[in-house]
Amino acid sequence: MTLEEIIEFNAMPITEEQLEDLKNSDLVEDVQDNGDAPMYPNLTWYILTLVNGKEINVFV
Repeated sequence: MTLEEIIEFNAMPITEEQLEDLKNSDLVEDVQDNGDAPMYPNLTWYILTLVNGKEINVFV
């Protein structure tokens, strides 16, 4: 997966499998669990810090 492909996940609901793929990517430095997502009541909000310093938000 490229950095551009990872950035396309920003602000999107994703699956558990996609989250695991992102966690295992060399392009993702950190994954922070922010708890319940206000805009998606049944999902958990994660902030991913990428190797280029950008952060993206995903919802699982």
